[in-house]
Amino acid sequence: MGLHLFSSYRHLLSIAAFVILAGGVLLLAACGDTTSTNPSTPTATTSNASTPTATTSTGGGNQVSIVENNGVYSFSPATLTITKGTTVTWTNTTDAPHTVTSDNSAFTGSGNLSESQTFQMTFTPVGSYTDHCSIHSYMKATITVTG
Repeated sequence: MGLHLFSSYRHLLSIAAFVILAGGVLLLAACGDTTSTNPSTPTATTSNASTPTATTSTGGGNQVSIVENNGVYSFSPATLTITKGTTVTWTNTTDAPHTVTSDNSAFTGSGNLSESQTFQMTFTPVGSYTDHCSIHSYMKATITVTG
């Protein structure tokens, strides 16, 4: 009886070790590279989910989703306050094309974003940046950058 108990314990220990090892491998794979650039002026990157080579990492930035609610599109959140040097990523979650376009040409716009495409902007100068969608002019948002 004692030998059977020891064998069952050893088998259980082997399973637990495997689960811990597999979890560690998945955790390391999920971490990836989180480096980012911090230029002195806002910079932008547009990427397509089907072409991951165009994607850059955000390094802890903020997310803005382009959403649809009852046929009305909007930026969510519509106002965002960040500290200088933060990267903001906009993601089009709708099936309609959208843009992220500066109201006063303070930054380079995104161009048309299809569903699942992203646009990234690193904001370094302190100030208020208003933007809109050039396709749906009622879509407006404000990014406030603090020191």
